[in-house]
Amino acid sequence: MRVGRHANHSITLTLTAEEGRLLHGLTDELVALLDERGIQPADGGRHPALARLLPDAYPGDEEASAEFRRFTEDELAGTKTADARGVAAALQAGGPITLTRETVRPWLRCITDVRLALAIRLGIHEDGDEGDESPESQPVKQIYFWLGYLQESLLSAL
Repeated sequence: MRVGRHANHSITLTLTAEEGRLLHGLTDELVALLDERGIQPADGGRHPALARLLPDAYPGDEEASAEFRRFTEDELAGTKTADARGVAAALQAGGPITLTRETVRPWLRCITDVRLALAIRLGIHEDGDEGDESPESQPVKQIYFWLGYLQESLLSAL
């Protein structure tokens, strides 16, 4: 991965083919998760990753949270889906990706959303959590850290 900043304030992101496929797959998974938000788990609760991506506005007050969700969740999920699809489309085109101050924002939001979903799988709930340390979780953890590095690189280029 290489991030370059240009005099016209644009950013060029160059990913290896493997990095591009990985990020594309993660955005596809995010879209699928958001598309399935109406499907409830067998226990009747919310999918843990969706609860992280679309948190309750009023923790402890399910009725108020449900009412708030009724008015806001579709738009928020739609924005998250559009961000992920935009990233996927740019990745599908291949080659270096040129981003402006405006077009980098959906990328940053999408990377945040993917990292939040991965954090749930890893048992990371707040800053400083180490999460799952088992050998099986290490590939996911490395992806989580790589996404953080990508995000930081884009922010630094801004």
